[in-house]
Amino acid sequence: MIYKVLCIVPMIFTSTVYAEMQALDDATLSQFNGQGGVYLSGELSINKEGGVLWDTPASNNPGTWSANQRSCAAVNATSASDCGLRVAVRAEESGGWYVLDNIKGIFSFEGLTLRTRKINSGFGGDGASFNQDVLEFGLPNEIVFKNANFTFGVANQGGWRNKALSAAQGGDPSYQQTNIFSITIDGSTRVQGNILVFPSN
Repeated sequence: MIYKVLCIVPMIFTSTVYAEMQALDDATLSQFNGQGGVYLSGELSINKEGGVLWDTPASNNPGTWSANQRSCAAVNATSASDCGLRVAVRAEESGGWYVLDNIKGIFSFEGLTLRTRKINSGFGGDGASFNQDVLEFGLPNEIVFKNANFTFGVANQGGWRNKALSAAQGGDPSYQQTNIFSITIDGSTRVQGNILVFPSN
């Protein structure tokens, strides 16, 4: 009985391995309905060891830094700290800048989805007249943060400048940045919903 089982298994395996895949023509493909999309899981490490734009100085005193040095440690800290990513957005042509500064840490997620979605109803009646495809980002159920941090602030320039140095030293005494709040996250958070990206003419 054992011998018969061992003979049958290779026969099934062989027929599966040598099955031939064939391309479908357009007429055959048109008979199938499906929905496209992407399901993403991953881990992002953003400037975990500091960014590449500035060197970390030996001290935390801005007056002693050279033009290419910056510390993101607290003002009264005894030693300097490397800096993370900086993102600056200007809302108006003649306005100031909103900045996310010193972005560092590890962010992991599972279940971020990306697909197209047709909007032809809803939205207070505007969906029917819109009647177009949009991009839909489905938020993952859980995002895990490991030693993640960032600072939100406003500034008069998009790029960071050392106002403690003179213009001859490569600094900019007119530079101003006001930090509104700083966040450090080490844990997980749950999110729900999706983000729709509408095309514009």
